[in-house]
Parts: sequence; structure tokens; C-alpha cells
Amino acid sequence: MSSATERSAVYRILSENFAYPANEAGMFGIRGAEYCDAFDPSVNPNACSIRESAYANEEHSALFEELVRFYEFFGLKRTDEAELPDHIAVELEFMHLLTHLEEQVSDQADSVASLRRAQRDFLSRHLARLVRAVHDAMKGRNSRCSRLVADAFDFIESELALAAGAAEAA
Repeated sequence: MSSATERSAVYRILSENFAYPANEAGMFGIRGAEYCDAFDPSVNPNACSIRESAYANEEHSALFEELVRFYEFFGLKRTDEAELPDHIAVELEFMHLLTHLEEQVSDQADSVASLRRAQRDFLSRHLARLVRAVHDAMKGRNSRCSRLVADAFDFIESELALAAGAAEAA
């Protein structure tokens, strides 16, 4: 998959499915109780967190500051009711935005290159670390949540390979 439009759509679907299912189950059929059991350590001590700070070596404030700088550089501001900046749904939504912007400027080589650098940096510094950690924590579990995590892992790994290939070609 190489089209920015297709990649953007996948990021959007993953982001929506990692957000708490307030009303209806998303594409993966995950309902609130199952979501909390799999991803909320305050509900289930065996759950795996879907927040990057749970897996980061740096201080939470430094992590949040870096994430907010990424988001603000592209004109995004956090509202009071929004998820924290290290939540997997937020990071996936940010990559949805970057790939959407890439599609919009597809005829401008310099702009595409700049957006791909931003994607590669964000993937390698944040989203890949988070998705890999969640994937490792979910191993051995058999649920719709595990399938969502496995699909996210496979997609992010392919995105990293695409980003590496683009970097080598540049």
C-alpha cells in the first residue's frame, strides 16, 4: 500500500478503533467492557496500556512536551476533553493527518518530502515504539482487541519499511 490516501484511511480506521467505544462497537466489534478489560490497567491489572508513557524511558513531561510540539507544528491544539497526547488513538490520528496532508500536496515534491520526513520521525520516535510495546503486551490473548493490535502492528511495520525506503531514495 503506497497511496497516501489509502494509508490515511487506514490510520483513521485504526485511530477510531483504538478510541474508547462510547456507543457502538467499531469495525473490530470491540465493546466498552472488552476495551477496558484489554487496555485499561485501572480496570484490569493485567490489561496493557495504550499510552506511550507506560513504555517510555523518558519523563512523562518530556514525552508530552515533544508530542505536543509535533502536534502544534502542524496546527493542532488539544482541547480539555481530548485524550492525552500519548494515547494510541491520538498518535494514529496525527499520522492520519500527516498522510492526508501528503495527499493534498502530492504534486509538490518538496512538500511531500517534508511531510514524509515528519511521518518517519514521528513513527520512529513515538508510534512504532508504542505499537510494538502494546503488541508485545497483548501476545497470547485471544480477542478482538488482540486482532486490532496485531493489525496495527503489521501496518506500522509496513509504514516503517516504506519510510526507510523513501529515506534511502532521497
